Amino acid sequence: MLKELVSEPRVLIVDIGGFTADYLMMRGGQADLSVCDSLENGVILLYNKLKTRVSAEFDLLLDEADIDAILRGQTAGYAAQIAATVEQMAQDFANDLCSSLRERMLELSSGMVVFVGGCAALLRRQIEASGKVGRTRFVEDVRANAMGYEFLYRMETAGR
Repeated sequence: MLKELVSEPRVLIVDIGGFTADYLMMRGGQADLSVCDSLENGVILLYNKLKTRVSAEFDLLLDEADIDAILRGQTAGYAAQIAATVEQMAQDFANDLCSSLRERMLELSSGMVVFVGGCAALLRRQIEASGKVGRTRFVEDVRANAMGYEFLYRMETAGR
């Protein structure tokens, strides 16, 4: 995807993981390391809040696989109220993540925003529905980080 992004003046890359959401700015195809950091906005926070809420309100124990299934649209076997609660809390999570990035003076509505990782793919509908992000790309291959590190390693060792 790097070849596609080189022509973009500004690209914000956001990797939503279990414990953190990491971001990096690229300008003209080059990483701007002065604009990179981690936020404590990983999906495990969402899972924990959901488990607590659903247990308290519906006396039901959801696990992460249940939450993932509902977010993937596989709602058969779950009460409509539970599915709605999961969807709403996931939307709130996506909205909060976008707001947290904006609070760090990162513009999401202009330029390109690339979301990476399985958690980003899981929350794609909510991110797109937030209305806070302009042009987006989603890298849904969960191996993308490993492939990126392999690419960097090859670049680093090519001259040896």
